[in-house]
Amino acid sequence: MLVSSTSKKIRQKLNLKRYLDELTVLIGRPVLAAELLSLERTAEIQEAAKIFSAQDLTSSEIAFSEKYSERFQVFLEKLSRSNSSPVYIWTSRTNDCGAFLTPSLSEIKFYFDFNVNEEGILVILTKDLADRLILDFFSLSTGEQRLKIETQGSKWGQIRIEDE
Repeated sequence: MLVSSTSKKIRQKLNLKRYLDELTVLIGRPVLAAELLSLERTAEIQEAAKIFSAQDLTSSEIAFSEKYSERFQVFLEKLSRSNSSPVYIWTSRTNDCGAFLTPSLSEIKFYFDFNVNEEGILVILTKDLADRLILDFFSLSTGEQRLKIETQGSKWGQIRIEDE
């Protein structure tokens, strides 16, 4: 048990600055460690979110640069209107540092740079655990930057970005 606790503390210390930097970009203001949920509460949320593994998802793909478009903004507005619950922002460092809860999807600054995190993944989970949005950004062998958008849940699961 002691080794596990020590290991968690080391991973948290190693990842915390980079995680807070990611969140700061995504929220548009400095995020403090005190605003993060405990690792125990974060683990509980992650466990509860396993319900999504059995759910269908709606998927689409766009050029990464299209997240600046009106079409992407309309998509986000539809998500916000259908479930206005506060949302957790999940990156690869969340499990090591603690989940961050923001009042709404509209608080997230989706104009983030392609390199906001090296893993290229961002998960938004509603606090009520009804819906999930996964943004997977990657480069093709041609160098083109793409964004895969997946929605799941009782309200967001049927919403997709409209075709042009």
